[in-house]
Amino acid sequence: MFAYRRKKHSNIFVVSAKVRRRFQITWRVWLGGLIIFLALAGFFYLAIFSPVFKIKVWSVASDNFTAQAQAQELVNRFFQQKFWQVIPADSWLTFSGRRLTRLILAEFPEAERVRIEKNILKGVKVKIEGRQPAAIWCQSLAIVPPANQATTTDEITLPSSDECFFADSGGLLFHDAPAISGTALPTFFSQADEGFGLKGQAVASSTIQLASQLKKQLREIGVHTLGFRADAAGSQDLTVFVDGGWVIYFNMDRPLPTQIKILRALLSGDLKDKIAELKYIDLRVAGRVYYK
Repeated sequence: MFAYRRKKHSNIFVVSAKVRRRFQITWRVWLGGLIIFLALAGFFYLAIFSPVFKIKVWSVASDNFTAQAQAQELVNRFFQQKFWQVIPADSWLTFSGRRLTRLILAEFPEAERVRIEKNILKGVKVKIEGRQPAAIWCQSLAIVPPANQATTTDEITLPSSDECFFADSGGLLFHDAPAISGTALPTFFSQADEGFGLKGQAVASSTIQLASQLKKQLREIGVHTLGFRADAAGSQDLTVFVDGGWVIYFNMDRPLPTQIKILRALLSGDLKDKIAELKYIDLRVAGRVYYK
């Protein structure tokens, strides 16, 4: 009788259940990740490049703003550009209203506020509100001497303007202005060494307010102004150019009604018959008046 011995099998090519399970999990993770990636890529393409989410209509409206046509061209270029030369700017998901607002305000000093209305059906509407002119500022070709030299100067040269700008109530220069006289706005002439351009802060808001009041009050007593000049920073002297070819020096620290009252008394009294010969009247010192 023969004994039977069971033959042993080699386990070299046998994969354990634990390894098979790990392989299956890894395969599923990779497959799931691939599906998620493809889904995100499809959504990204649909949202960014597909015409479905394109901004098809945009427009520019304005109030008290003269550069609407130029602003429309700027907005057109904004929507036609591509970020990093790939991502279009005319997609609802990439459109940045803040970025467009900053661009408009930087390009047009005349623009004071920008409002952007977004409607998925009607598109984008840009509304620009312009600045209100409160004064005119002119670069002077010739100027009177400094106010502290007025009492010792024989000849006074009235200013002639070279380049003029509109200024808002805060003194910001925002638009070219004609060198006109007779306007209701106060006109300021620069110092000899001053040079401002668009976006420059040329005049303090308090000085503009005072000059507007002064222009009106002087007109009421028969004095017609050509313009004003505020002295150097820190000084409270305000020079007024009169259409008769003479000047008046005011002190902005002193009450304006008091100085106007003194001026009225002079012009209707001692100087009534000498106005045509006047060079200046200096009202800056309390209790004293200088004139020539």
